[in-house]
Amino acid sequence: MSVHIMFPNFVFTREFLGKDSGIDPTMSADYFDCLKNEIDGMRKRDPVGRRVSNAGSGWQSIDGCDTNPMFVKAIRAIRRTVDDEMMPFLGLKPNTFKTHMHNSWANINDKGAYNRPHLHNGCFYSGVLYIKGDGDEGQIQFIDKDNKIAGVFPHAPKLNESFSMSPKTGDLHLFPSGLMHMVEPNPTDKDRYSISFNLNVESDNNHANFIEDNQNLHFEITSDYKLKI
Repeated sequence: MSVHIMFPNFVFTREFLGKDSGIDPTMSADYFDCLKNEIDGMRKRDPVGRRVSNAGSGWQSIDGCDTNPMFVKAIRAIRRTVDDEMMPFLGLKPNTFKTHMHNSWANINDKGAYNRPHLHNGCFYSGVLYIKGDGDEGQIQFIDKDNKIAGVFPHAPKLNESFSMSPKTGDLHLFPSGLMHMVEPNPTDKDRYSISFNLNVESDNNHANFIEDNQNLHFEITSDYKLKI
């Protein structure tokens, strides 16, 4: 039997201080400490910040991390990940498109702070880069918006209604802007630091720029696999 994966949401993760450490030497633990200090300074200069999806006593900056000199290396690392890996995976040949950082802002979620379920309209992909997090300060949760018939929806490992990821320093997550998501309340006495951002990718839709073998996702279920079920 063949299985065709139709209309998936692709979420890309890079662990700059984890399994991917060394891929980008500029993204060091010391650099993330500097970014945390800069976000503290931003909050001190603008203690009110703004309210969008954030709730509780957490703080969110206005847009501008993408133009802040301290964040230049981080923004470059994000764009390299998009240009060299994400977009080729999605089927565009390198150097056939332009990535534009739409906007970026800083977040501090202290105890009890959370972000309500929301989308990032008006862009192609969105993302979060964790500046300070030990993994237990409230997960980011991605939520399936497709309608289900609750009475017959089976509990099965490949049919989840949500998917969660822990906030760890150095982790970058890139996700479609229309993917519903939220941030769980921080249950600890530690503050979780991150920057969030939106980006657009400009392409001329020339089919010569497409990677043809990236059009479909499918695989075969073999007899060996059936025996394992």
